[in-house]
Amino acid sequence: MNKSQTMIYLNELDDLISSGKKIPLSNSVMIDRDHCYKLVQDIRESLPVDMTAAQGVIENQNAIITEAREMAEHTKNDANSRAAALLNEANVKAQNAMNAATVKSQDMVKRAQEQARQIMAEAKQNADRILADAEARAKQLINEQEIVARARLESEDLKQSAQNEVDALYKDVFQHIDEVMKQLDRAVSEKLTEIRMIRQQVDQTISSM
Repeated sequence: MNKSQTMIYLNELDDLISSGKKIPLSNSVMIDRDHCYKLVQDIRESLPVDMTAAQGVIENQNAIITEAREMAEHTKNDANSRAAALLNEANVKAQNAMNAATVKSQDMVKRAQEQARQIMAEAKQNADRILADAEARAKQLINEQEIVARARLESEDLKQSAQNEVDALYKDVFQHIDEVMKQLDRAVSEKLTEIRMIRQQVDQTISSM
């Protein structure tokens, strides 16, 4: 930046005083009074011009500050708009994921219930068949007293065996239902984890702005 005219005159006055002839036994110096007066007059005349230039610099700085504030506000509004759009998009994705998880879980429950009904029906049929066979076998053994006694024992054994088989079938059914429910829990947990990750990405994006 170029020096103002006032500063040039002040520097010249400083040089004039510095180069003045020192008066012995004192701190005073001899300088050209007319030259000094001339510099003082020049300084007085240049001050309004320099003050006007300084005012122009101040106004220019104010304009720059105002423009910077407007740009900052525009940038802030744009960042807020982008953050709102990202958040809305994340909410839509999360809702879609939840809907998909709900549909999938309902389908899995429906299939599990259907499989359980089929297994229960098969178990009942097998139990009825085993009991019918046991009763038929027991009836065949009821002729003589010894045969009757033996038949009763065999009948009880057959009934117990049939009951054990029925219990085993019911156990298999409940184990299958438990496995299906575990699969459902894992599917829902995976979808919830995916939703949490989407939410974290949005929060990180907003924080980095």
